[in-house]
Formats: sequence, C-alpha cells, structure tokens
Amino acid sequence: MDKETQQAMLLAGLALLMWSTVATAFKLTLQFCTPYQLLFVSVITAALILTPTGFMTSRNKKIEKKGIYQALGTGLLMPLLYYTVLFIAYDRLPAQSAQIINFTWPVFMAIAAMILNREPVNFYRILFLFVSLTGAVVVITQGTFRLRGIDDGWGSFLAFGSALLWTTFWMVQSSNPLPSVLRMGLFFTSASCVMILLAVGGFSLIPTSPKAWLGGIYVGLFEMSLPFLVWQKALEKTHSVAIISNVIYLSPFLSLIYIHTILGETIHRSSLAGLLLISIGLLFQINLRNKKEKNN
Repeated sequence: MDKETQQAMLLAGLALLMWSTVATAFKLTLQFCTPYQLLFVSVITAALILTPTGFMTSRNKKIEKKGIYQALGTGLLMPLLYYTVLFIAYDRLPAQSAQIINFTWPVFMAIAAMILNREPVNFYRILFLFVSLTGAVVVITQGTFRLRGIDDGWGSFLAFGSALLWTTFWMVQSSNPLPSVLRMGLFFTSASCVMILLAVGGFSLIPTSPKAWLGGIYVGLFEMSLPFLVWQKALEKTHSVAIISNVIYLSPFLSLIYIHTILGETIHRSSLAGLLLISIGLLFQINLRNKKEKNN
C-alpha cells in the first residue's frame, strides 16, 4: 500500500469516527431542545464552515451561476427537509432503531441507480435488495414481523422517509457542475437563510439551553461539515474510490457501541440481526457491481 493510499485510509477512518458519534449526539441534544432548534444551530454551524471553505477551494475554478442557483434551491431538500425528518425520527425512536433504519439509504440509492441507468432487472441484485429491506423490517418490528412489534410507527416511517429523501437529494444534485465543497456550502447557506427568516418571523427555533447550543454545534461540525471535508480529501488521495467508499459501511456498527456505552441503550438482537441483513445485502450488491465493471 503506497503512502497516498495509507493517507486516504487514515482520512476515511477519521471521517468514519466522526460520523459514528452523531447518532448519540442527536439523541443527547434532543433532550434539551426540539428537532427544529437542533436543525437551526447545526445548519448555521455547517454553513459557516463549508461556505467559506467552498469559495476558497474554488477560486481558480469556473463557477456557473446556474449551478449556484440550483444548489441554493436544492438546500430546501437537503439539509432543510432531510434533517428535519431525520431529527424528528430520532426524537421519537431509540437511537439504534433510527440509525439502522436510516442506513437503508444505500439500498434506495442502488435502486435509483438501476432506474437511472436503465439497467436490466437482475435476479441476484433484486434478491440482495430484498435481503437489505428485510433487515429494516426486522429492526422496525423488533424481529416479530408483526405490526404490534413496531415501537413507533410514525417514527419508523420518518426514518425510512429520511433515507428516501437522501436518495432524492443525491439524484437531484448529481448534475450540478459546481465543485462539491462549494455545492455543500450553498446547500447549508440556503437552509440557514430559511431558518433565520423563520426565527425572525416568530417561530421558536433558537434554543435557550447552553447544552442544546453545544450539541447543535457538535452536530454541525461532526455530522454536516468536517467529516465531509475529510472524506473529500480521502477521495482525492486514493487510487481506488471503491475501497474508500466501503469504509462508510462500518459506521453503523461503531455507532452502536457509542449508543450502548453513552446513551445506555440495550442493543436488541433484532437490531443487530437487521443491521447485519442490511449490510450483507449491500456488500453483495457492491460485489455484483464491481464484477460488472470489470467485465465491461
């Protein structure tokens, strides 16, 4: 393994460590504020980090006004709508459930990629997608496969919805020509402007608890901005994007450790079984995709 690949792996690992703490941070912070107040603090924090960084790193690149307008509009979808739905789900569900159900986003992205690329229906890909979605059902029903096993139906629906919203966001922003960091900065700038206008308009979005502010700033830093910047640096250094990209699938497992040790949640067998099914389905999906790319 050459030096650049080692650096890329270290950076990817650092991003992984940051992202794996945020499910616990969401749950802790929501004890002191509403989901909307957490959103207010976190998106403004992320905008203050990503927007200046985006403009600085894009100084020598051609910036199209169309891309800027598109990015500002996309900010209404992510982070505004996506994180609103996600935070409400975390407010209603145990952290382990919300985190694992939200982890179905790679499943929906795989489905979206198949549709967008007009790929022929492949029995094995459909099978592995079914395996992953079955894992989500195991978590939602706590292994009973019955409606009465659902802890919070509305919360589970929102956690699923957040995964679908992330996939929609990925599809919408993929055609934007702006550099990725600037693009993300504008997403959060747009969301911040909306939140500030709502706060000025009388909505109760500004937390009163110092712990809510600290938690919101932490989320803005370690969920929304810093790990993204580190991740981008890792992708720039690596010769194999596939290897780096696969690191992210370790995040939910590491996150469960924090959820258990810090939040004190008992990790249910159904949560572990569901997460394993989701991950197994995704890993086989990746393997099939890699084989297809080699054959082409």
